[in-house]
Amino acid sequence: MIGRLEHQLEGIQAEFRETWKGEKSTMSEGSVATSPSAMARIPTHLLSRKAREQFLKLDMALVSPDELACFLDLLTDNVIFADTYLSLTKDPVRFAAGRKAWIELRLKEIRET
Repeated sequence: MIGRLEHQLEGIQAEFRETWKGEKSTMSEGSVATSPSAMARIPTHLLSRKAREQFLKLDMALVSPDELACFLDLLTDNVIFADTYLSLTKDPVRFAAGRKAWIELRLKEIRET
């Protein structure tokens, strides 16, 4: 079982490296860094861009304007969150309630930090 998990992890790592390598070759500048000390534009990972597009298309109405900015930053800054969000959008109708709860939980965590 551990061998199978290691093999799966290697596959995930290889896929990430490939998407990141592809991202570098088509590098575009993403959102502006929100940290006052880092106001330079930063590259955005492909999964983060896809997640932001899906969020704006499917779930933007669920959040306030302030929350919108925070959630978009979260999807940009954390590829794991972006990937999870994309997984929840694969069947938008069936996962709608779970996706909404997941978004609300992430926003609650942001408010508490």
